[in-house]
Amino acid sequence: MIRFDPFKELEELQERLARAFAPQAQQGPRVYAPPVDVVEDQEGLHLYVYLPGVEPERVEVTAEEGVLSVRAERPFEKREQATYHRLEGPYGTFARSFNVPNSFDLSRVQARFRHGVLHLLVPRAEETRPKKIQVQVE
Repeated sequence: MIRFDPFKELEELQERLARAFAPQAQQGPRVYAPPVDVVEDQEGLHLYVYLPGVEPERVEVTAEEGVLSVRAERPFEKREQATYHRLEGPYGTFARSFNVPNSFDLSRVQARFRHGVLHLLVPRAEETRPKKIQVQVE
């Protein structure tokens, strides 16, 4: 038995329409939004941005005024003497921004890129971490 998920169906339809009406490579760069996982644990906020085929030097991360932004590019490289039957891989440029609560320290963001996945760690702010208070005995 397969469960019907109307939101998934709508999302797939939206993606198909976007691909069908998206500008081609010769008409200018395409813009896409890669999938992102956001996970919070005791260490901080983890963002996993999936960027298959993107070179690490084409990734830019900025943090300012409570906003973490990621920008990258995967250019379309057209081959001469080739016939393209289907292009489903994402290419072009993208930019995404995430509002980060004050309980996280944007001045200490760490970024790692491995196997096409950008991992951003936004550590918890020091003042939001629980502090152990020593009880004085008199």
